[in-house]
Amino acid sequence: MAAFPELAILRTTLVPGLVGAVRRNLDAGNDGIGLFELARVYLPTGETLPDERWHVGGVVEGGFGRAKGAVETIFAALRIPLTIERTQRPELHPGKAGAVPGGWVGELHPSVLDGAFGAWELDLDELVALAPGPAVYEDMITFPAVRQDLAFVVDEDVLAGELVAVMREAAPELHEAAVFDVYRGDQVPEGRKSVALRVAFQSPERTLSDEDAQTIRERIVAALAERFRAELRA
Repeated sequence: MAAFPELAILRTTLVPGLVGAVRRNLDAGNDGIGLFELARVYLPTGETLPDERWHVGGVVEGGFGRAKGAVETIFAALRIPLTIERTQRPELHPGKAGAVPGGWVGELHPSVLDGAFGAWELDLDELVALAPGPAVYEDMITFPAVRQDLAFVVDEDVLAGELVAVMREAAPELHEAAVFDVYRGDQVPEGRKSVALRVAFQSPERTLSDEDAQTIRERIVAALAERFRAELRA
């Protein structure tokens, strides 16, 4: 726990307590661990009283991907666009740390917790202020989705979240997009990686044909090529 600062009586972050709870579960022989907490933290202000904030945090077995999925769910529920930018935090693994609006998400460094554990912490007060007005009911799409797997070769420093954001700009029909594999090896040039995504195209107006899906895919390929020099793998 050396990566965490010493905690005062009033805690400033939720994650150290969650890490301690994960350790106790590991000692008890449990696996598939996923813990979260919604509670107040107390941030110093330089005045007599601290700034009380509502935070939500979590630690999940399965690494960065599972933590990112949890954060995506929270942002989707609040209807806030999710952006992830590279950052550095002492408790997180280098290269697997992202800053998001109101907080962060990443994979815990092995010095903090053995194994592949993802973590996140968000300031709910800040997120609620970013959320739009009351949700408006929309009818569920009843037309079936067209599902495909797409793999793109991109530069090493391109984030999967950046790819998905550009894909959504190019194709409003993109209903789902989830990364299921990242490959580096002999089949990919040095300094590049292959990012595989499972996507679903869907229209609220009609069932999409194979030709529709081809056109959508071509728009996505062109947009990623222009923005990231991405190449679609065969």
